[in-house]
Amino acid sequence: MSDAGATQRRVLEVLFSFRVGGSEVVGIELAKHLADKGTEVLCTAIDGMDGPLRSRCAEYGLEVIDLGMPMSGMLARNGFSWRLVEKLRALRLDAIHLQHFLGLNKVGLAARLAGIPRIVVTEHSEAGLQESLAGRLRLRMNWRLAHVITVIHPGIRDYLIRELGIDGNRIEVITNGIDLGYWNRHDRDLQRQKLGVGDEFVFMYVGRVAPVKNIPGLVTAFLQAVSAVTQPARLVIAGDGADLDACRRIAAASPHGNAVTFLGETSDVRACLAAADAFVMNSRSEGTPRALMEAMALGLPGIAPAVGGVPAMLESCGHVVPPNDPAALVSALVSAMTQPAQSRALGCVAAERAKKLWDAETATARYCDLLRLKSR
Repeated sequence: MSDAGATQRRVLEVLFSFRVGGSEVVGIELAKHLADKGTEVLCTAIDGMDGPLRSRCAEYGLEVIDLGMPMSGMLARNGFSWRLVEKLRALRLDAIHLQHFLGLNKVGLAARLAGIPRIVVTEHSEAGLQESLAGRLRLRMNWRLAHVITVIHPGIRDYLIRELGIDGNRIEVITNGIDLGYWNRHDRDLQRQKLGVGDEFVFMYVGRVAPVKNIPGLVTAFLQAVSAVTQPARLVIAGDGADLDACRRIAAASPHGNAVTFLGETSDVRACLAAADAFVMNSRSEGTPRALMEAMALGLPGIAPAVGGVPAMLESCGHVVPPNDPAALVSALVSAMTQPAQSRALGCVAAERAKKLWDAETATARYCDLLRLKSR
């Protein structure tokens, strides 16, 4: 907590959205931990003000601010908005923390003009930059608007320095942290009952159903795997996005389609993971995925492609498959469901690894320093 008589620091946490996603959960959890340490934290988003995570802010006692982000006009969409400057100035902020370079592009200039003393931006993946020439050009122009850039694994730092010429002295690597006390599955039987599952081996995916996640490929691989074995299994997809309809069509066309459950978007990720026997993903690109960290903390083995920081995360506690290799993914799914004892053993190793590497207190302390949130 802050010293007696000191003025409380004010920081604005800028999310991409209030929908359920890895960076959004990271941002809100960080905001909670900063608030617990005596900082006054406000939250906003650049892509709409509605979504299930907005209620999480209320649960944590975090005030939500609508900046009225300009959505029309070339200049306004790229951060040239005097109205936004005035709104930020009126908040009398000591610091602003932005999730993703897109947030820096839209808010960074206004934050500088508003005189905010400390601007920090966190990037979770280089995939968007690799795919977008316009994004790379904007970042080359805008990265100096941030006092510090943080990334969640060293590969992103290397990419920013090598490909975009960003000064490495401005980049800090901070691995995401999680509240290890919260992520447990003491109510596993209850959560499985709610899902209507019994003895099935349950694979769980939690996150966006976006093209980069390749969930249609995951559904296809699961259906092939479950058709090759006699053990009952279920794939649960907890999330929403552009590829959800395609996933539903793939399941509907299969005689085993009723073994795939679509929950839609949910804010209670812990409850979903508590019901599972393994966490599975099929992304084309990742950083250090938050949902995988949470699943490991609950004692779930992971099945995931060798992209981003995933191989280092799953060392000795899961199945790492080559990216874009459907046959390897099918094989890993079959192995997990036909060897449940081995899966449980891998899950125990995963839980110990999570405790060792991803304590939220360590990450929070780093951000307190970078945002300069010591009492004044």
